[in-house]
Amino acid sequence: MSRITRRYVSPQRPTAPPAAQHDVAARLRKVNLDLLPLLHELLRTRNVTRTAQAFGMTQPAVSRALRQLRAAFDDPLLVSAGRTARLSERAEALAMPLAEALGDLDALLKPATPFDPASEAVHLVINTADYVTQLLAPILSEICAREAPHVVLEFTWTGTRTAEDLARVDFMIGPRAFGQKLGKKLGSLPLWRDEMVCIAAAGNTAVPMRLTPAQFQASRYVAFRRGLSVSPEVQTLLQPTSPLETSPVCTVPDFLVLGAIVEKSDCLALVPRKVARVLTRGAALRIVEIAYPRRQLFIDAYWSPATETRRGRAWFRDLLRRAAELA
Repeated sequence: MSRITRRYVSPQRPTAPPAAQHDVAARLRKVNLDLLPLLHELLRTRNVTRTAQAFGMTQPAVSRALRQLRAAFDDPLLVSAGRTARLSERAEALAMPLAEALGDLDALLKPATPFDPASEAVHLVINTADYVTQLLAPILSEICAREAPHVVLEFTWTGTRTAEDLARVDFMIGPRAFGQKLGKKLGSLPLWRDEMVCIAAAGNTAVPMRLTPAQFQASRYVAFRRGLSVSPEVQTLLQPTSPLETSPVCTVPDFLVLGAIVEKSDCLALVPRKVARVLTRGAALRIVEIAYPRRQLFIDAYWSPATETRRGRAWFRDLLRRAAELA
């Protein structure tokens, strides 16, 4: 069959009422829809032989199809005029709408083309903590500048308590223990393994290289708190060492600001090791180990099934995997 390449954008129409939809279904049952591409070629060539050649069919087979179409439309469609044929009035009226309908069906049914990051534009919203943004945003931005110049990344940090909340963004990146509480049917991608450590000011020589939980709790310390409405159970899912932080002298909703507080005071803070490494590169801080059994942290990306098939999301999952290896 000759491919119809003309692109047609139909005007916006109101949804047909149920009775009208029933009438359309009844009319469609009267027509063998497989014959419509053949009808299009017959109306274009006005010739049974050439149509048969275009479809790799015999002339008698096309003639039989034409008889079926004439019966379905209750019209001769092609009218003999000597050695040639002309279109009936009904066929003339059918030619353009048929070409448009077949073009739309072709666009609807053909397989989706792979996402092309070099030319396509998408806006991706990633819900995550500030330290994950600190680790991934520079890497992702660098790769996108090189490979996907029209992709816009929006990092945010909003409350995500249910699968419905997750469906409002494209991805959430956070601790596995927390993500698994959102539901079993979510998409997930392991990114990295981390663990909690303590940070202290570089000049705070009173703090040993390794602390016991009792020593930590006997010190002055600042703590990460997601918010007043977050339960202790959820807080522990977000940060496994939070049960140690029973009496902080200051709480903040961001991990990165903890480093600024610790650097200027005698306070300690518990943070993921990857955060500690970032903080010690730019501030007078040092890493102190904490002898606490539940300090491991697995960071994963999560997404709702409702967003999984959106354009560019599969490509970005692969990009996240690449960035996580570099973080």
